[in-house]
Amino acid sequence: MAPPSTIKPTAFDAAFRDATAIHQSGRIAEAAARYEELLASAAEDPQLRYLLGAAYVEMNRFSDAVASLDRARALRPGHTPTVEMLGSAWLRAGAPEKSLPYFLEADQLAGGTPETAGRLANALRLAGRLTEAAETYRRVTSLPQPPRQASVGLAMCLAALGDAPGAEQILRKCLEEHPDYASAHVTLASLMGQTERFVEAERLTRTFLSANPTHLETRRLLANAVHKQGRLGDAVAIYREILRDDPADARSALQLAEALIDLARLEEAEEILNGLRNTGRARAGVVTALGRIQELRGDLEGAIALHTEAIALDPACENAYVNRGSAKRFNGAFDDALADYNAALALRPDFPPAVANRGLTLLILGRLQEAWPHYRSRIKALQGAPDLTGGKPWDGSSLRGKKVLVWLEYGLGDEILFASLLPELIDAVAHCTIVCSPRLRTLFMRSFPEARIIGFGDEVEDDVDVRLPLTDAAQWLRPTLASFPEHGGYIKPDPRLVADLRARYLDGGAARLVGLSWRSESGPAGRFKSIDLAQWSELLGLPGATFVSLQYGDCANEIAEASQKTDRKIIHDRSIDSTGDLDPFVAQVAAMDLVISVSNTTVHVAGALGRPVWALVPMGPGAHWYWFLNRVDNPWYPSLRLFRQDRRFDWKGPLTRARDELAAWLRA
Repeated sequence: MAPPSTIKPTAFDAAFRDATAIHQSGRIAEAAARYEELLASAAEDPQLRYLLGAAYVEMNRFSDAVASLDRARALRPGHTPTVEMLGSAWLRAGAPEKSLPYFLEADQLAGGTPETAGRLANALRLAGRLTEAAETYRRVTSLPQPPRQASVGLAMCLAALGDAPGAEQILRKCLEEHPDYASAHVTLASLMGQTERFVEAERLTRTFLSANPTHLETRRLLANAVHKQGRLGDAVAIYREILRDDPADARSALQLAEALIDLARLEEAEEILNGLRNTGRARAGVVTALGRIQELRGDLEGAIALHTEAIALDPACENAYVNRGSAKRFNGAFDDALADYNAALALRPDFPPAVANRGLTLLILGRLQEAWPHYRSRIKALQGAPDLTGGKPWDGSSLRGKKVLVWLEYGLGDEILFASLLPELIDAVAHCTIVCSPRLRTLFMRSFPEARIIGFGDEVEDDVDVRLPLTDAAQWLRPTLASFPEHGGYIKPDPRLVADLRARYLDGGAARLVGLSWRSESGPAGRFKSIDLAQWSELLGLPGATFVSLQYGDCANEIAEASQKTDRKIIHDRSIDSTGDLDPFVAQVAAMDLVISVSNTTVHVAGALGRPVWALVPMGPGAHWYWFLNRVDNPWYPSLRLFRQDRRFDWKGPLTRARDELAAWLRA
């Protein structure tokens, strides 16, 4: 038996043990100072050099870390932890390409263990070498007891390479094996958001948060999912909760501001954005969001300047190009707008907002055949747009003889407009199921008796061959402006209610009924389409008409003031509530001899009924693509005449022309 050792620990050994204990306790800077003191007596000790380099990495002193680790590697060749730490130093310094040789060497030295191969795969992914990273992650996951991080890394690579289904499959399998693994939950929820499956993203995040209520990244994903579903008030509340817990979260602050912009709460949004800008976090996203505010205030030149500034800050900011393109489109510079959308698509091919806005611009220009395929991206581009595809998407082939489910989307006006496609579609297919806003269900059941009508939120039966948004059928049924049919109306009001309302409004008189609507409440752009009723005074002063308010919302005071000013009664029928089932309102519009309205749902209802309707439409923000350019008529509604602004924000010209035309119409 060997005699016990008589070698006593040196002062260096004791100091080294103290330094490593301090390091292990998390007091990194203190440990590094101790290591530096020990270099005076042991400058060529490889372990001391290694640990000092590791401490420097944790302190973000990357050049010092590389120098110390390079020396440790030279003193102790083939030491896997030293080589890996060199890779980590370069990776954390933001140079993943420089880290790769070290992670590759470490993996070879260790014989391809799950840990070393996993770190190599992660570095490959961060370096953008996604195919190589995916191959390495697959090697890791094929080894015994692979780290669960490898599954998440592989899923992230597959998603970035365009294989979202493959990524989802891997993540769901990972969660079956590790149901509490936060990274897998977050990555799957993020993938649902990236693929526009916001309802599923919300469900996943809420499930995870029920057990982990303070997990910040999951709360961010929940806020984004709610925001993208169009529930802006709920999104604002979640963003504010996140910022209470993490006031320095600039990303959530920016998203909160964007939600407030969508709610037309421009001053609140501007205060947040200026705060981000003034604290040195003037990213391109902040500046282009400020540009959106200027656009919604009507300052298109100011908006374009801010979007241009955002692009100068970050030439890769695709949102800034899209936002500038939209401001240019509202300013009438359509070719320049298309160039900006193309620039965004060059940065991010198939970027939904760029594709959809490019399609909108082409529609305005009447280039329908070219536009419709791009317009199909609006489901992904527009917040809250429904998607009932359910695994049966339309491939663009003929729908004749098929059982088809279509849904109408994004606002009552658009639903009524695109319902003009239904008569032809119903005639062409074997059977048609229509999903619409519940407010339209009664009207559509009467108007399209051959179809099955379902309201959003009701159970949708799956006995169909194909599902598509009705708007997508436009590329088949409306390929050119010449393909729009003449019609005398395609929705059918309740005839008894029409007769009752007409008799009540005329009250035995012979004057013609003229329905008026002067305000739009369609989001932030609504104010650009609205005209104060006080500005209608000259028109209201014309004799020979009985004026009837078709305006939705609280307008009693406006009507009373206008009636007093012009000494003309405007009938305000409080029994008609257009906020519920739209059928009574449709009958009210049908009772009119003429409708004069700003660009809102009233115009669509009158046009779809085939009633004579005059629309006062704006230039710039608030101008809808479906009124096209420089036309006084409209192919969607043969009974419609358009009175356009001559200058942005100036309603004097359209109102004067409408007054003169009404005077002539009343004399005829």
